[in-house]
Amino acid sequence: MRDVWYTGTKRLTASQRATLEASGLSVHHVPLIETRLTDHAMPLERFDWLVVTSQTAVAALSDVPRDIRVAAVGEKTKQALEAVGFTVSLMPETFTGEALFHKLAHIVQPDETVLFARGDLANTDHMKRLDHVVDWVVYETVGRELTKTEAEALAHVEALLVLSPSAVRAITPYLDRFHGTWYAIGEVTERAVREVSSLPVRVPECYTMDALIQCVGEDFS
Repeated sequence: MRDVWYTGTKRLTASQRATLEASGLSVHHVPLIETRLTDHAMPLERFDWLVVTSQTAVAALSDVPRDIRVAAVGEKTKQALEAVGFTVSLMPETFTGEALFHKLAHIVQPDETVLFARGDLANTDHMKRLDHVVDWVVYETVGRELTKTEAEALAHVEALLVLSPSAVRAITPYLDRFHGTWYAIGEVTERAVREVSSLPVRVPECYTMDALIQCVGEDFS
């Protein structure tokens, strides 16, 4: 069996794990980061749009009115929002923050205010597309060190699944042990990988976990 490390914070679904195992891979869940809610109060009472680019942010939105218009970055975030009572009005075809803000720029009126609920490491360059955006950091991301056993085991990993630049940064001190293939979600994570490694990087066209799993499964089947 060949080893694959999945480094996301959430566990794989049974079907995702089955896809990898069917390709002869031994699946190991090794989270490289953890997220913590900041408990920062909502910075304003009235606004016209809520932008959410991560499922992790949803847990911090309990005080946000449910009748607000909501823009979500992708299907998983949309589902998480709808599960707690929001109605998602806008979601881009390409699941990236850039695509989301680009689409918003054609819809949001000049006098409307947008509240961006995000993590501390989220890209904020896209906010410049809109006239009135209020920044709300609702969670922070913290990397963790590998245990001695994990660091030694990395030498035998053939596929390393990373979902964010923060995960790449967390594992960078141990890269002298890794000789396999990177699998990354999104161009931002891909750039982070290429800055620290010359090993092959695979990025699915669709920026979803299922697409990433399918990519790995096809490569190793």
